[in-house]
Amino acid sequence: MIQTGSRLFDFSLSNQYGETITSTDLSKGRVLVVFYPWAFSRVCGSELAALQEEQQYFTDHQVRVVGISVDHKFTLRNYAESLGVQFDLLADFWPHGQVALKAGAFDENVGVATRVSLWVVDGIVQEVFSSSMTAPRSMDDYKSAIEAR
Repeated sequence: MIQTGSRLFDFSLSNQYGETITSTDLSKGRVLVVFYPWAFSRVCGSELAALQEEQQYFTDHQVRVVGISVDHKFTLRNYAESLGVQFDLLADFWPHGQVALKAGAFDENVGVATRVSLWVVDGIVQEVFSSSMTAPRSMDDYKSAIEAR
């Protein structure tokens, strides 16, 4: 798993609109990178909805939020629209899960991203959050990390 103090690794993924988002784009400023297993699943949906509900908090703290799953960009567009998500959902679709694997956030037995989040400031990982496949990560933990930096 990627460690605190590590530089964000190189990658390039499409968002739900087919726009290319790179690690270079995410290496400037404050970014919360949220890996999640599946679009349209109960826990993932509740986590992404909670992130959207807190979007003003993230905006006020100059934090860009991006979600990453192994779903296809077309699935992610439908998913974002169904949830009302306005932040980027990135498709780690092909090669399947390669970005999640680099982060240590890929379950090779199931073939999906695990629940790992990276708090990144100017390209350096400040904190790594994780939870089990059936439990959401804590919004309070995110906020504590954001307010500490």
